[in-house]
Amino acid sequence: MPTSILALAHYLPSEASVAGVRRPIFSEPGGPSDLALTAAREALAQAGLTTDAVDFIIFATMTPDVTFPGAACFFQDKLQCGTTGALDIRGQCTGFLMGLMIADSFLQAGTYRHVLLAAGEVHSSGLDYSERGARVAALYGDGAAVTLLGHAAEGCGLRAVVCHSDGRLHDRFWCEYPASRQHPVRITVDDVRAGRQFPTLDFDTVERFGREHLPAAVREALAAAQSDVDSVDCFVLSHILPEVAESAAAALALPRSRWINAGEAHGHLTAATLPVALSEAVGDGRLGKGATVCLAACGAGFAWGSAVLTL
Repeated sequence: MPTSILALAHYLPSEASVAGVRRPIFSEPGGPSDLALTAAREALAQAGLTTDAVDFIIFATMTPDVTFPGAACFFQDKLQCGTTGALDIRGQCTGFLMGLMIADSFLQAGTYRHVLLAAGEVHSSGLDYSERGARVAALYGDGAAVTLLGHAAEGCGLRAVVCHSDGRLHDRFWCEYPASRQHPVRITVDDVRAGRQFPTLDFDTVERFGREHLPAAVREALAAAQSDVDSVDCFVLSHILPEVAESAAAALALPRSRWINAGEAHGHLTAATLPVALSEAVGDGRLGKGATVCLAACGAGFAWGSAVLTL
């Protein structure tokens, strides 16, 4: 049986004004595991299950609570999942899609019955809000979403997922410091003064790459699902630059009613962008049981991918 979404929930902290825009900002001391905890409890309640039913945890994030251990370990402890295995993945903007791919492999192999896939980010504590970094800082928000994956009735589930990476462009969209490759210390006072601990991106390269690869990922996933644009009810497109998602929709000739610009409402939530947008659309009734959805993202790494699934 195909891997299916059994429950889906999200959590966004209160909005605040940052770099001239309103964004969900986690103003309390805490990490992505704290944001994901609220969403996980709601998702399990939706499914009518307790934490005893969770066989494995995958946490997609690029802003873990601490350097190590992973956010998944904090999340597993706070959720009180006993000794359930917990794994962090670093797929950046495609983290949720990579998590789907990994969870699907476990479920199809029969290794686990229920996998909890969390995606969460706390960007706000690591951004440069000065004039130097405001353009980048304005793009981000904080948030989390949690998906309970397992097997459901025939006719729904994951139909295809594809993921790619091109590490040659890593320094066009990255956060360089602190870095274990730097010796004798991971970051110096001079590095901090230069702002090298903040994310940077080459806007032109990131935009160009996204315009090419985001629609290409959608087409690849549709082909893998033996489907086409017309058979999909809704496309959820994610890119740190909202105009790139718009260009992908135009390239696919999508009417505005059939696609969601995932980062438009709350800013870029990196790994959480896609599942938060999907959870909102399900929660407000835009998407219901039996709807076919195509998710696609392109970003840092550079990484890109897409999935087709029926709810």
